[in-house]
Amino acid sequence: MLKVGQELRIEVEGRSEGKTKIAAIQDGVVWIESPSETATLKTFFLHEEEALRVYFFKGEEQLFAFDTVVLKRLSDAQLTLRYAFKLPDEKKIKRVQRREYLRVPEMINVTVLAVDGQAFPTFETTSLDVSAGGMRIVANRAPIEVDDSLVVVFRIEDERGMPQTFRVKSRLVRIKPQTVKQELSLCFEDLAPRDQETILRYCFRAQLEARKRTGSVFSSR
Repeated sequence: MLKVGQELRIEVEGRSEGKTKIAAIQDGVVWIESPSETATLKTFFLHEEEALRVYFFKGEEQLFAFDTVVLKRLSDAQLTLRYAFKLPDEKKIKRVQRREYLRVPEMINVTVLAVDGQAFPTFETTSLDVSAGGMRIVANRAPIEVDDSLVVVFRIEDERGMPQTFRVKSRLVRIKPQTVKQELSLCFEDLAPRDQETILRYCFRAQLEARKRTGSVFSSR
């Protein structure tokens, strides 16, 4: 299923996510280049025995995923880091259903409100990525605690190019501190199936457009 030069998306739980390419495949072991973060494009390090989730495309629209562990970290003659992981049995490589598609890097204007309208002042921000199940936004600080809820309002275009506004109650699932601001990962709580489908189609179009434009299956717009 995998081949040299193929692009992969990797996720390190609670730490980083980004894209990389396969540098070599030898005896069931896959060697990849240093990954770069999806949002910042900065490279980040992996550690031996660290758990990964790996995503890749087969064909135009079939997305697959599997879990693995970093076996080795080596640098070549040019001091370029390479990482190795074992390719799992094909039975453990699962096709990702459309409703589970990866988040796409998208900067969307977002208004954030308190659920009761009073717990914190309303503020404007932008998303870092979005999916049919949630989004990641930036903020000066987290206005609520993890597992508490807030409301996000944002607008995207549907398949006809018509703007659609969404007002969605969302749960804060993770806070990632940055040098200046914080990244807040949100999970949509009460999104109607029809609205979820609209967002899903939007993400799917954004993913395909990025692929056509840059040749990368996981590029930002």
